[in-house]
Amino acid sequence: MRGQRGQSSVEFGASAIVLFLLLYGLIDLGRVFYFDIGLTGATREAARQASWFSLPANGPGSNPSLYDSDGWTQDPCPYEPNGNPTGDPNAFPGIKQAVDCNLNKYHLPSSILENPGTTCPDGIDGNANHNPPYADSVYPTAVDQPLLFICYDNTPGLDLATAPADNSFRGQDVNVILIMSFGFAGGFMPSVVGSSVHIVANTHMVVGGY
Repeated sequence: MRGQRGQSSVEFGASAIVLFLLLYGLIDLGRVFYFDIGLTGATREAARQASWFSLPANGPGSNPSLYDSDGWTQDPCPYEPNGNPTGDPNAFPGIKQAVDCNLNKYHLPSSILENPGTTCPDGIDGNANHNPPYADSVYPTAVDQPLLFICYDNTPGLDLATAPADNSFRGQDVNVILIMSFGFAGGFMPSVVGSSVHIVANTHMVVGGY
């Protein structure tokens, strides 16, 4: 009887290790899916914000949120719906603010803006729209830290540090790109696919206006 109990304990311990590894693997799969949804939602909201056309009562219309960032470093969400609290009641949030607001809702850190150094990462498949897949060298070495690239008019090197005063970009493309190296919580997935996996989301929208 003692031998049987001892054998059962050893078998349970061995199987428990496997079960815990599988459990952590399932948790990691859930996390990577959750973060992927967060990155996709952030790019969609930011592209929508960037493409928005404002028609004032007098004068030409403009795209007031078609620019990188206004430097607001605190909670980026208070811009909803009354403008970013920069002291200017008419201020409009930049693309980075819209991205970070949505990333924070998914418990991700605020993005690191890569503009103006790199605006349009090249796709390794040669596509002309700067869509993924991207080279491994584009992805950060730090895990769970999103990088933000904003590609204006499909033109590498073109950057908008401030919003245009007019509607000169109407009909042009804005491509908001987020990339991240996802880090695993458990030890099962790294043994299968490596220490991290790459996540990318991007959204194209046409800048509004007439």
